[in-house]
Amino acid sequence: MIKKSLAVLLCTLSLGAYSSTTTFPSTPISVLNAVACPNALPTDNAGFCPSFKSVATCYCTSSGLPPGMCNDMTALYNRLVSVFGSLKKACDYQKYTTPQDCMDNWNCYLSGGVDSRGRLCSGTKKACQ
Repeated sequence: MIKKSLAVLLCTLSLGAYSSTTTFPSTPISVLNAVACPNALPTDNAGFCPSFKSVATCYCTSSGLPPGMCNDMTALYNRLVSVFGSLKKACDYQKYTTPQDCMDNWNCYLSGGVDSRGRLCSGTKKACQ
């Protein structure tokens, strides 16, 4: 049950955190139920960090996990990697955005630097944490 919930969570998180210019419907749909979570800002936007955390928390709690499990992005990331074995495998599993955008979002949030397109994470290269 937890494995399935985390898989669904990853799928919905990646959709909400999609950072390219592709447009999605205004109300993303999760596998479990209709969810009205916003999309995160692009990885190079100065507001990316709070945007990603807000979107991740929204999709996490909407997937049925308790809020306490959804507020700590490092713990949430560790759970995803624990279930799938790696971030790449987790991002490959989800189908709502490209695996690369999924990895860019998590890597920018947790580590900073530049994304795969050469964009400065949050405009500063700094991690969100």
